[in-house]
Amino acid sequence: MKDSTKEPSFASIVSSVLSLVILVAALTFSVSLVASSANASSLGPSNAQRKALATAEAHRLLTLATLPAGSTKLSAWIRADGKALLGSGGTSGDPDQVHLTEYFPAPAGNRALNWLDAQKPKGASYLGSGSSAGPGSDNVSFRSFSFHATPNFLTPQLQYSMLITPKGDLGLRVDADVTWTPQKSQYSLVPSGATKVVVIVNRGPNVKSGTITTVTTTDATTITDFRSRVNQLPALSPGMRFCPLDVGASLTLRFFNAGASRPFAVVDADPGGCGIVKILQYRANDTLLGMTNVSGGYTFAKYVAMKMAITNWTGFPPQ
Repeated sequence: MKDSTKEPSFASIVSSVLSLVILVAALTFSVSLVASSANASSLGPSNAQRKALATAEAHRLLTLATLPAGSTKLSAWIRADGKALLGSGGTSGDPDQVHLTEYFPAPAGNRALNWLDAQKPKGASYLGSGSSAGPGSDNVSFRSFSFHATPNFLTPQLQYSMLITPKGDLGLRVDADVTWTPQKSQYSLVPSGATKVVVIVNRGPNVKSGTITTVTTTDATTITDFRSRVNQLPALSPGMRFCPLDVGASLTLRFFNAGASRPFAVVDADPGGCGIVKILQYRANDTLLGMTNVSGGYTFAKYVAMKMAITNWTGFPPQ
């Protein structure tokens, strides 16, 4: 009897290749992260590495899209079948975002649309839905899904855009969006060598007594701890941010070398608003070497206040 063999499908080959790409990118990223944690002077993976991993993740998300029976992938959408699917797809245009799009027609349009409305991609959470229509425009419905956010990816998303074509088929556009966290600036890392840290507490205009106070530490363990925590603060999230109330309070840490009268690094943490932390580094002649902003101001300020026994540091009057 002759042995039978089954040729692998194109879809399975593509899936295997994508899995390999994601695995290689993930391993590269993981090695960089290990190096980052082992060496406090490391900034971690480059932006090119982060973008490559985000691109691989966007391709993976596209493979999770639920497709109606008989769907066929197109290299480009046919304008006559519904020009509304050729829009921007809701992308923010952020330079730290990877955006990929695929198009699929499917037979039995209304039945396929009803079936798709009840589906959810594996591992996704339902984000929202909507529709748009108007004189001379197509009736398009939308469904959005989010996936688990990580420190490297900020809410990866899939969006379905659906319409019924003039032929009665379903037109489906699938958009995968992955926003990645950029690499921090070299100036976000405070160098070693400080023998004194002066903490200036500014409680803001809401506090009428003891608005500004100063505490100092020369304890080597505490100084190393503060420096390590500054260097581990996360990069600012890309894109638009909506910040809570900022009452003008701040904790400013000034790092001094032995015998120096001027700090070589200043870390200004805002416990309110978006919690931005400004880091400035100076040359020996007190000229500015460089500066950058990172996030995590509230958590960092809270920790410093606890270690240095600082009270009423948030800027709100004591109750």
